[in-house]
Amino acid sequence: MGNTYVSDRKYIHRLLSKTAVSEEVLIVTSYDYFLQKKDLALLLKRYKEIILIPHSDNDDYLLNHTVRPLLDRFEKIHLVTNPQYDRRNRVIYELVVRKNKSIRITTVYDFCERDLKKVYIPDDVTEINPNLLTVPTFGRRVRYPKKIIDITISIILFLLTFPIWILSYFRIKLESPGPVFYFQERVGMNNRPFNCIKFRSMRLDAERNGASFSKKNDSRIFSYGSFMRLTRIDELPQIINIFRRDLSLIGPRPERPVFTETFDEIIPYYNLRHNIKPGITGYAQVMYSYGAGVYDARHKLMYDLYYIKNWNLFLELKIILLTAVVIFGKKGR
Repeated sequence: MGNTYVSDRKYIHRLLSKTAVSEEVLIVTSYDYFLQKKDLALLLKRYKEIILIPHSDNDDYLLNHTVRPLLDRFEKIHLVTNPQYDRRNRVIYELVVRKNKSIRITTVYDFCERDLKKVYIPDDVTEINPNLLTVPTFGRRVRYPKKIIDITISIILFLLTFPIWILSYFRIKLESPGPVFYFQERVGMNNRPFNCIKFRSMRLDAERNGASFSKKNDSRIFSYGSFMRLTRIDELPQIINIFRRDLSLIGPRPERPVFTETFDEIIPYYNLRHNIKPGITGYAQVMYSYGAGVYDARHKLMYDLYYIKNWNLFLELKIILLTAVVIFGKKGR
């Protein structure tokens, strides 16, 4: 990513495309965090240049050193703005109107959902996303087909993987004597707690120092446990949770209460993910690599809320297929 400087002050990030299909330039003002590498790779196939302008409290600086020169330079522009930050900078819009060019303006809320297939989550709990004024949830039109999919696929999956259950039982006993199954409290639909069932992949003393996210090359994980995580075999016992109606096959990943309490305080709209049943797999799990902490939880929430807002049968089947790719490609963790 290239950097451009004015008076030794970094004010803009620019990415040039060699394969763009159009001459349009994408300019994002008051840019914060929402683009990932794969988002940028996708956008660079469409725009010949991407220009990211970080949020600035200095109106004159934003206008005269960033937006105005860009509007003068380029002919076809797609301007993505964040009204929450740009409210004090209405002159941007006045400036655009005065330019006799092909300029289209999109809010960051619409841009994320339409172009990136995820919901924009504000950077601060005091900010809002107007596209989330109504609480997303599942009605009967969604619940019934999901229930049929859950039960049908769970029965088939259990029958097909039963030999793996037997193999895993003996391998776990061999490598780490103790209970084969691991029961952990998770937060379910409507914030109700339930015991999530998994094959144990860590040593018995893994959390002697308290709850923590797993990390790459985690020393607490024994050999076969690592293989189970890569292939998602450790998740198979959650089929029992589906039969208990704790889980759905697809939905937001259920988190532990100690983490959800923290995330709910500092991530806007985090609690909306509890409007539906959590899932063994989900849109966030196949679209975002495993992560730990607030930054990753925020990114995963963008996908979870998109799934809830835009559910359809095609999206459900797409997630199932992408999950298969993750399993057979050993991309789990």
